[in-house]
Amino acid sequence: MNILYFGEENIESLGILHIIKNNYPEASVEVRNPTDYKKFSTSLSFDICIVDSKKLVDIPANNFNRLLSLSNAPALILAKKDQPLFRFFSQLTNIRGIIEYESGIDFFLNAINIIIAGGYCYSWDVSTLRYDKLNLLDDAYCESVGLTRREIEILKMYLEGASNKEISFKLSRSQKTISAHKSNILRKTGIKRFPSAIC
Repeated sequence: MNILYFGEENIESLGILHIIKNNYPEASVEVRNPTDYKKFSTSLSFDICIVDSKKLVDIPANNFNRLLSLSNAPALILAKKDQPLFRFFSQLTNIRGIIEYESGIDFFLNAINIIIAGGYCYSWDVSTLRYDKLNLLDDAYCESVGLTRREIEILKMYLEGASNKEISFKLSRSQKTISAHKSNILRKTGIKRFPSAIC
C-alpha cells in the first residue's frame, strides 16, 4: 500500500505517521508539506492521500486540487469542525472522507480501510457540512474565492432566508441584478445551487 501524507513534520504529524507505520508495516508512506505545491511531482500511484487540513487553509484551493489530482488517490482530510469545511467540498475533488483530529485510533484506521476499499467516511453529518452557513461565511473563504462586498452582503441575505424579491427591495436594485449577483456567487464558490431552504 502506498500512502501520501500532506502535513508538516511536527510532533502531531509524527504521531499520525507512527500510527500508520505501526498498523500498516508494509506500507510505503511519502510525506509532503502541502505548501510546497509548486515543487510537487510524483511518478508513484497512491492508494490514499491523508491531508492535515491545518495547512490546507494556507494555500489556494485550486493549487491543492492540482496536488490531489497529481496523487490520483482518494483523500482523507483530518480536520476540526470549526474549520471552513465547506471549502473542501466545494473546491476539491476526490474527497472520500473528513474526520475529526480528535478521533480515536480505531476510527482513524477504519476510515483509511473504508476509503481504500472505495467507501466514504465522515465524522460529521455530510449534509450539514456541505451547506453549513457559518462555514460558508468564513471571511478567509469569501476572500479566497473573490467575492465582492456586495456579493457577500447578498449571500448573507440569502443565508438568512431572503428571496430575490426581498433582497432587490432592500438594496434598491432590480431582481435581474440580484439574480446576476447570485449567479456570480454560485460560480465563484463552486456551489451548484443554494439549498431550497435558503432560496
